[in-house]
Amino acid sequence: MTDKEIKKLGKCIATELSEYKLTDEELSKIADRVANTLISKALESQVSEWEVENSIDHLVGELARCMTLQNAYLEREEFEKCAFMKIRIQEIKQKLGMPPDDIPDENDEI
Repeated sequence: MTDKEIKKLGKCIATELSEYKLTDEELSKIADRVANTLISKALESQVSEWEVENSIDHLVGELARCMTLQNAYLEREEFEKCAFMKIRIQEIKQKLGMPPDDIPDENDEI
């Protein structure tokens, strides 16, 4: 379940519960039950699936960061840093299986 889906579910539950007059104790019991159910579902899923998704998420985040830095360096005319970011971007794209822009060969000069 994504963060967006969790927030949407939370808003939906809050809207539904606002119609009822619940005590803090009743709300606490509901919260405990929801938390226990979510924990059970998480434990049932395979950790390896999470690792793959987290790895891909991390790489996508790193790609975005490097592209942002590359643009900043380009605007400031810091071309050596820009070239370094270009290489890093190409490495990340390779790991993600994305088509590279211009991957230099060993014979190419940077």
